[in-house]
Amino acid sequence: MPTALHHMIVPVSVRDAAVAWFVDLLELREPWLNGFFSSVQLDDHLVLNFAAAPRPEPLHLAFLVDDEHFDRVRARFDADGTLYTADPAGRRPHEVGAVDLDGSGRRLYFRGPDGHLLEVLTARYTDVPVASASAPPA
Repeated sequence: MPTALHHMIVPVSVRDAAVAWFVDLLELREPWLNGFFSSVQLDDHLVLNFAAAPRPEPLHLAFLVDDEHFDRVRARFDADGTLYTADPAGRRPHEVGAVDLDGSGRRLYFRGPDGHLLEVLTARYTDVPVASASAPPA
């Protein structure tokens, strides 16, 4: 079996509010209490466990979404004034970036609860070197 990420902990200052924000924006399934955590199933394989933390360190999380979902996120941000950028450094505000060097795919970066740097993207990276890829190119 190949190695896969099963779950991760997302530290936040206000757990339930952060979970609600993520569930709403990313159109996720209902969260559940999981001991110390409030958990949400991201897909068939990955669970995000949100934990209250006194001083959460920001993480970078990237979410693969379809084109329609991407358009809904962007439209929401355009309507409510949420700053998004084409690059993680924030040098291209209110622009959409490409996922791969050939210009394919779309992505945008934005800040979520507690300063987490979040990204939504519409395609997986295809410019991964063959020696680093988990599967041979199609």
